[in-house]
Amino acid sequence: MTFLITERKPQAVFSRSQLPIYKTILIGKAVMQKLKVLILAKSYKNGGRCIAGKLVNFTENNAVRVGAWVRPVSNGGAGNNAMKGEMYRYEDGSEVELLDIVEMSVLSHSPMSGQPENYVIDESQRWRKLSRLDARCIGSITDNANDIWSETGVSSNVVTPMYEKRGLVSQSLYLIKPTSLKVTLSNNCYNGKYKRSIRAGFNYHGERYENISITCPSICRALTNKYPVEGGAPITMTLMKGDNYVFCMSLAPLYTVRNLHYKLVASVFDHDGYLQRRYAS
Repeated sequence: MTFLITERKPQAVFSRSQLPIYKTILIGKAVMQKLKVLILAKSYKNGGRCIAGKLVNFTENNAVRVGAWVRPVSNGGAGNNAMKGEMYRYEDGSEVELLDIVEMSVLSHSPMSGQPENYVIDESQRWRKLSRLDARCIGSITDNANDIWSETGVSSNVVTPMYEKRGLVSQSLYLIKPTSLKVTLSNNCYNGKYKRSIRAGFNYHGERYENISITCPSICRALTNKYPVEGGAPITMTLMKGDNYVFCMSLAPLYTVRNLHYKLVASVFDHDGYLQRRYAS
């Protein structure tokens, strides 16, 4: 198949093969690796952002192959290694956007419980934008997961530490096409303050998933005027384009208060790019 990328020659061929690390540079005792990554998540996370994407490699004919998932993380332990703004800016000061293809420097592979794809970034190095994926191609690079971390006897929005310890989290990121999609907006009081939230319910491969928190900034902005009043009844609705969306699903680190890993909708893509163009943040 042939797919479009922009800001480069117009054709790109995609595959899901595992890709190598592209450049390795010694810095003292640390090893810096240069990764080329298609950005597929830039979601809210503990006062910062969770950024993730798939490795890419440009071929000799200027096509690009898409491979394994990568989640760049900060070197600090606060906020489960959430990324702060200066960490994902380009040299010109602009921020990385969803569907950008970037080159980033990482220092080490740093998997944590439930997240095997994490890489600690070199915070001294600005990211470099190489190209951008045409939004119309997003449905062609989805993953073919059997299920979204389904654990018997547990609510569909979480998994337990035992699930992860049994080696069942081979990856904590998936790009999927949901069906029978509904979103529920609420505005409830927590610890004396009202907090807005958006949760998704959808089918995937014959299984229903409910109460999945959406942390995608674009959807949060697009629905900002749709929430109920403070303390009002939740509002459930169908999105404008029905089921014509692609989700980037993410499994969160262990929430120790409840001893659970929560499933998240980190990004919501439509198939013409309007959502990200109009509401990107």
